[in-house]
Amino acid sequence: MPSRRLVLVLVVFCFMLGAYLRAGQAGQQTDDEAAIRKVLEDYIVGWREADVPKLATVFDAEGRVMWLSGDPGSERLNTMTFAEILKRRRPSPDYGKEWRVESLDVLDGRLAVAKVQISRAGGHYVDYLALHKLAGGWRIVNKTFVMR
Repeated sequence: MPSRRLVLVLVVFCFMLGAYLRAGQAGQQTDDEAAIRKVLEDYIVGWREADVPKLATVFDAEGRVMWLSGDPGSERLNTMTFAEILKRRRPSPDYGKEWRVESLDVLDGRLAVAKVQISRAGGHYVDYLALHKLAGGWRIVNKTFVMR
């Protein structure tokens, strides 16, 4: 029968090993979250300043923006590629001076979904952004939003 000292050492070892493994997983999550938050910040600043080169680093070329327009009951879904949006982008000095990430879910270190609230004159946008981790890092692959 094992001694109490051996049992205590094994319990402490298991506790420490579990804490070490959780810290490693949390560190990876934190690295991904930090990288995604940087992409989101570049997106907000790039959008406000119409900085097309900056926006090109955060959007995947194949990505899309989707939004509803029209009256309730007769809404229509609009969609544009990021390339089309970037061609039309104009500076918006009041856009996103205040913004916050309301939620951020990172799945398997490859997919993330962010809900971002962004100020604008007279209200705010709520953006839902899907991001994938590609060879060049995290990129926004889909954006859908509402204005409030």
